[in-house]
Amino acid sequence: MRRETAIILLLISLVVLPVWYVAMTSGAMAHHEEVVLRPMPNESLNALGHFAPMPVETGIYRSGVVTWIALFALMGILLLSTRYLRRVGREGDAVEGEATADLDLPPYLTKGREVVAYWTPSASIGGVWLVGIFALLDVAFASLLASEVLGMARTQFIGLYAGLLTLSLGETVMLYYAHFVPSIDVVEARH
Repeated sequence: MRRETAIILLLISLVVLPVWYVAMTSGAMAHHEEVVLRPMPNESLNALGHFAPMPVETGIYRSGVVTWIALFALMGILLLSTRYLRRVGREGDAVEGEATADLDLPPYLTKGREVVAYWTPSASIGGVWLVGIFALLDVAFASLLASEVLGMARTQFIGLYAGLLTLSLGETVMLYYAHFVPSIDVVEARH
């Protein structure tokens, strides 16, 4: 981890952690500020199962802390994906300078622009395996989500399956782009 990144994370934690502590330890709130997580036990649409013990209600401050933690986790996934994309998509020597004129590129990339660097895609067997595994995960999560939506089980996993499907679809596209699409740096032509 770079020093600047560590300093920024330390500053964010110095501000956010005390605020979260106060939010998590705040006393009982008025009844109108409670967030109901599932229906009452005598409702006919009550869920039949769950993967973790869930409270019937939680405070809005605790919900906010959980939301912020989830957002920070998503930002971490985005950062790791970007680093992977740059590391894999730009491995090897780039074609630079006058050699870029010999590249067979579509006209929309070169009209009014100059190609500065071009990295050929690796197209390795490892990339094929990664894209294939994530494509299977896409199918699995889509099937689970469809069975949950169309079925009568109501096991409270709709959000989990939808989130995992979205994440795996995004990672599949990123892996395909990293391994099978060339990376190109262009600059606008100045007149």
